[in-house]
Amino acid sequence: ITRRLGAMRLPSIPRRLVALVPAILMVLASLGLAPAASAASYDYSFSYEFEIHENKTVDITMTRKGEDAGSKSNCNPDDIEDSFKDDDVKVSVKSDGGDSCTAKITGLSIKDNPLAEITHEDDSFTFEMPASSLQYYDQVTVKVTFPGSVSKVSGDGKKSGSTATWNNAQDETGILTAKGADHDSSRKAGGSAASRPSSSSARSG
Repeated sequence: ITRRLGAMRLPSIPRRLVALVPAILMVLASLGLAPAASAASYDYSFSYEFEIHENKTVDITMTRKGEDAGSKSNCNPDDIEDSFKDDDVKVSVKSDGGDSCTAKITGLSIKDNPLAEITHEDDSFTFEMPASSLQYYDQVTVKVTFPGSVSKVSGDGKKSGSTATWNNAQDETGILTAKGADHDSSRKAGGSAASRPSSSSARSG
C-alpha cells in the first residue's frame, strides 16, 4: 500500500523533478524517516527550513519530532553525513535523546541540493519541491527564506517578507513552488535613510 501511495502524484510532476523524490526519501532514510512497507503513514511532525544565499548556496535545517525520534538509532550523525559528501558542506546533528532530532546542512551549492530544485534566473531564485514525498507524515512544515522579498508562493503557502511557508505541506499536491529576489533591495535605501539624522532632532538638541 505504501509503495503505491508514493507513486500516486508522480504524473503531475515534471520529469526534471521526478528524480528528486527518491533523493528526498534517501535523505529521510538517513534520519530514520523514509516510509517503510510496514506502515502507511508516520505519526511524526517534520520541518524543512531552506535559507538561500546570494552566493547560490543554501543552508538546510531538518527537524523531526515524534516518539523515539532523538534516539541514537534514529538520529545517527554518520548516516546523515554520508548523504552530503562535499568537503565545503558542514553537517551538524543535534538530538535531545528523546523525541527530537535536528540536522543542519550549511554551505551546500543550490545545484547539489538533493531535497529541492533551486534555480537562479535574472534577479530571482525559484524553489521547487515535489509534495508527493511528504504525504506519509502526520504534519510537515516547509519554510524557504530568500535573500530578498518573496513574489510567488504556490498552493496554501504563505509569504511574509523574504520567507515562504507551507504549514501543512503534506496536504499539498504537485510541486511546492516559491520565487524570491536574489538580493535585499531595502538594505541600501534603508541604510542611507537610517544614517541621516533628522533636522528636527538636530534643532532640538
